[in-house]
Amino acid sequence: MIIQSQGKIAEGLYAIGMPELPAFLMIGEQPALFDAGMTFMGPRYLEGLKTYLGNENRLRFNFLTHSHFDHCGASPFLKRKISQLQIGAHRLAADTFKKPNAIALIRSLSQGYEKKNGHEDTSFDSLDVDIIFEDGMEIDLGKGLDFRVITTPGHTRDSISFFIPEFKALIPGEAVGVYDKNMTIHPEFLSSYNDYMASLEKLATLNLDILMMSHYFTLTGEDAKGYIAKSIERTKEFKVRIENDLHELSGDREAVVQRIFREDYEKTGAILQEKRPYLINLQAKVKTIAEKR
Repeated sequence: MIIQSQGKIAEGLYAIGMPELPAFLMIGEQPALFDAGMTFMGPRYLEGLKTYLGNENRLRFNFLTHSHFDHCGASPFLKRKISQLQIGAHRLAADTFKKPNAIALIRSLSQGYEKKNGHEDTSFDSLDVDIIFEDGMEIDLGKGLDFRVITTPGHTRDSISFFIPEFKALIPGEAVGVYDKNMTIHPEFLSSYNDYMASLEKLATLNLDILMMSHYFTLTGEDAKGYIAKSIERTKEFKVRIENDLHELSGDREAVVQRIFREDYEKTGAILQEKRPYLINLQAKVKTIAEKR
C-alpha cells in the first residue's frame, strides 16, 4: 500500500508536519524525531510533537538523514525551542553545518518559503551536532524501540538511513530516490553514481514492511518490499539516458540538463519539487555521470 506520510504509521511511529515535508517521530522512553524538513516547518513540527507527546519538551533527539535544506532546515528552530534536544548526524554533515557558505545556501533556499509561511523567526542560523553516527551503530530509545544506522552515500556524501527492526521500517532520506505525481521513481545520485548504487544494493538486503519516503509517501507491505529493486532499475535507466544525451549533445552538460528539465519537469508537470532545487540537483546528477565517462 502507498499512503501519504501523515499521522500514525504504527504504534509508537508517526509522521508529523505535512506529507510534502514529513518528520518521523518514534516514541520510546526517549522520543526521537527523524529529519526536520524546511525552516518554515518548525512551528508545525512543534504542533505535531505536542499532539503525540503531550509536551514537546519530551523530545530528546533529532536525527538527520543528510544536510540538505529540506531535511535539516527546522533543526535549529527546534533546538532553540527545546533546550535539551540533541542532534545526530554523519560526521560530514556536522562539518557542513560549520561552513558559512553552506549555511548561506540553506538560508537562501529557505527564505522564499519563510516569507510565504508565517511571521515567526524560523531561520537557519547554525547547528551543532551532538551525536556523530557511524555505519552499524545501534541506538536504543527504550520500550523495545531501537534502530540501526546505515551509511548510504551517493545522494550526498553524508547520507544516512535508519532501520527500525521492531517495525521492519526504513527511513532512507533520498538514498532510494523520490516519487513524482505519476509514481515514477526519480534517482537522486548527486554526489556519486557508484556510491548511490552500492547503497541501494545494501538496502536491498533488508526485509522491509514499511518504507518512509523523504517526501509525500510511506510504503507498506509488498510496495515497501519491492520498491528498492525498482529503484535500482530506474537508476540504471536514468544513467543510460544521461549518457546518451551527453553523446548526442556533444558533451554539453547544460544542454543535457535543459533537455531533461523540459521533458520531465515542464512537459509532464509531475515533479514534486520546486524549480530551483530541482535544477541544482539535476545539474549535480548530470555532472556525476559526465565525470564518470
